[in-house]
Amino acid sequence: KEADSYNIPFLYDGEPGLDDFLADVAESQRCTWHGPRGLYHSLWQDGLKKKDSQPETDKIKQLIGIELPEGDFEILKEEDKEKVKAKYESSKSEIKELIKTFYEKGYIHGASYLEKLSDRLFTNVELWLKTGVIAPKTTSLLERVFREIGRRLKKIAWGWSDTAVTNISKMIMIKQYSRDKWEKYWKEKLGIKGYFDIQIQSVELSPCKHF
Repeated sequence: KEADSYNIPFLYDGEPGLDDFLADVAESQRCTWHGPRGLYHSLWQDGLKKKDSQPETDKIKQLIGIELPEGDFEILKEEDKEKVKAKYESSKSEIKELIKTFYEKGYIHGASYLEKLSDRLFTNVELWLKTGVIAPKTTSLLERVFREIGRRLKKIAWGWSDTAVTNISKMIMIKQYSRDKWEKYWKEKLGIKGYFDIQIQSVELSPCKHF
C-alpha cells in the first residue's frame, strides 16, 4: 500500500510556524521527546524550578507514551485496539485537565504551550486507529541522519557551492539508507554485468618476519 494514501504526518520538534506552513500538505506530529522538554522551559518562564516542574513533565511523558501493537492491524484483536483507544482518550482528557490546572495556578506560559502541543501529540495514534499504519513519533532517527551528513560534509565539502553540497548529501543518503540503489548505480557506472563471481577458496596466514 502506498504510504501517501494515508497522509503520513510531518514529524517536527517544535520550530515556530513550521506546522502552520505545511498545514495544507500534511498533518503534523510533535516529537514526543522534544514536547515534554519544551514544557519544562515554559514552566521555567512561569517561575518554576526544575524540582517543581519535573512531576508535570514526567506526567506528560507518561500520558503520551502510548505504545502501538506491532503486527497486522487487520488481525489484531478488537480488545487490543480498544485498549489503545481507551488510553488515547484518557490521555487527552488528563492533558486537558492539566491545562486547566495550569491556568488556575497562574502558569500561563505552561498552559499556553501545552494547549498548542496537545493538538499535535497524538497524530500518530489517530492515524493508527483509522488505518493501522504506524507513523514515527520522535525525530531521533532524522536527527542522527542529518548529524551524520553534517559530520561528513565538514570533512569533504568545506567551501563547496550549494549545488555541490546538495549532490554530495544525496549521495551520502543513498549510500547509507538505500544500499540497493547505490550498488545498482555503481554497477552500471563501472559496466559490471555480473557475468562471473570471484570466490576465495582458501586463505593462508604466514608470520611477518619484521615483527
